[in-house]
Amino acid sequence: MIGLHIARELIDEGRDVVLVEKDAEAARRAGDELDCLVVNEDGSRPETLRKAGVSGSAWFLALTGSDEVNIVACGLVAAECPDVHTVARVENPFYSSLSAAQRRAFGLSVLINPAAETAAAIGRIVDEGFAEDLIPLHDGRLHLRTVLAGSAPAFVGRPLRDAKAEAGNGVLVAAVVRDKGIVVPDGNFIVEATDLLYLLGEPATLDGFLGQVAGVKAGSKRVMVIGATAIGERLVERFVQEAKPGFLGRLFGRKRIVTLLEASPEEGKRVARAHQGVEVLQVDSAEEGVLERSGVGRADLVVCATESQSFNVITAQLAKQLGAKKGVAVILSDRYMPLGAKLDVDALVSIKGVVAAAVLETVRRANIRTIHGFYEDDVELVELTVGAASTVAGRSLREIDLPKGVLVAFVIHGEAMLVPTGATTLNVGDVLGLVSRKKSIPGLERVFGGDRGA
Repeated sequence: MIGLHIARELIDEGRDVVLVEKDAEAARRAGDELDCLVVNEDGSRPETLRKAGVSGSAWFLALTGSDEVNIVACGLVAAECPDVHTVARVENPFYSSLSAAQRRAFGLSVLINPAAETAAAIGRIVDEGFAEDLIPLHDGRLHLRTVLAGSAPAFVGRPLRDAKAEAGNGVLVAAVVRDKGIVVPDGNFIVEATDLLYLLGEPATLDGFLGQVAGVKAGSKRVMVIGATAIGERLVERFVQEAKPGFLGRLFGRKRIVTLLEASPEEGKRVARAHQGVEVLQVDSAEEGVLERSGVGRADLVVCATESQSFNVITAQLAKQLGAKKGVAVILSDRYMPLGAKLDVDALVSIKGVVAAAVLETVRRANIRTIHGFYEDDVELVELTVGAASTVAGRSLREIDLPKGVLVAFVIHGEAMLVPTGATTLNVGDVLGLVSRKKSIPGLERVFGGDRGA
């Protein structure tokens, strides 16, 4: 599923993709769904890789469910095509700990661990502060909030450039959901009362315009993780590490309490031995009354990280109804994202989306990375850093020929967060946030990039 999703994302960005798939039925489905060449053979065989034309590629991505197959395939490519960059998906944390020299020996340019990436993504939103209908960005210095246009009447019924004066220059309409699709608005766009708006701005500015969201920065002293999966264990490790108090913590008793709920006695004991400081309850969270007896209602944060995405969504919702202050559900894909606004769950974190963002950041030029994907359409909020070799350094935004339909959302210059105008000049080291359709990403690479990182 992850390989198919990433192939689709790359194709949507206008890239030439060849997909290698050993399973005949999976290859047939991929051929029906994707506009690319599909090779139905074993990708760990040198002759298959030659047939697929790997020597003429810029990147080789090994994304099967087997660490060993992925590493062997990358090694074969590196041995015959040293100019091709390789990416291997790995599940075992041992491989992620390989040194740079060891990775080079295996022919690995980049390693991506889905569990580690997903746990890190959850850790970031917990650290930055989050709540329903609010997404923190840039260490919480920016917020992306969703509101019905009817509750923000300053934007309704007139061109956005006129509405901006009343709303304040610090509030940007980054995207508009209309008829189940996304519109990237320009100054002439007229908002309708039934639209859903994604508003971007600094927290204080958005709070002044929309009102504060309760509990965004509330601390998480009592944390409960449900499921000793690879993601669950990574989260336990992170939360336990953060719970170790310094002198002031010991003095005032601020130590975080971390509890893991796991049905398997063997898995629970293994995690307890590996991570001292975690309380492990050997219980089946699906059984009636178990969550109540386990104290879920007293938890500041509940993260549901089992292998079942439907169970995670339902249990996170139930935890909130039982009194937990915040609930997070780990999901495999974007299937449940449309339910987000209808649920009490504070965050849905997609493994597929997190891994795809990591891969795309790796293969894109100009350091372009996705900081938020709008699940309603092929639109992303991306950011990039102006490099020393970039041709845009020293030029104003109005002098830069951006792809059509791209909206410059913010510019970070040093410690200053700027709401850009056409006169805003870009300097080396500035960070730009842009709302863009996937098909416009290659255009952004041409404007801001060159070689990767330039």
